[in-house]
Amino acid sequence: MPVFNITHGSTVEFTAGFFDGNGVPTMPSSATLTVAYSTGPGTTLVSSVIGMIPAGRYFMTQWATSQSYLGDVNYSVQAPGMLVPTTGLLRLIG
Repeated sequence: MPVFNITHGSTVEFTAGFFDGNGVPTMPSSATLTVAYSTGPGTTLVSSVIGMIPAGRYFMTQWATSQSYLGDVNYSVQAPGMLVPTTGLLRLIG
């Protein structure tokens, strides 16, 4: 899983492309980004589900890191028909 260091307070732009089982680019009917983050020390994780906007052959959206406390933020991108979502990790730094 990729890990990206991001400065807290910035906005992260997500762009996702999708492919069928043969590796051919495909455009699903919709896509969502789920971001799981902590709002403070010792707090439980909060999940935000954000709809992605079609842009040509891709889907795009943004997430403001100011919603989260410093540390690890897990994300996943999902589209209808996907068996396994694409996942990654952001590390919010000061």
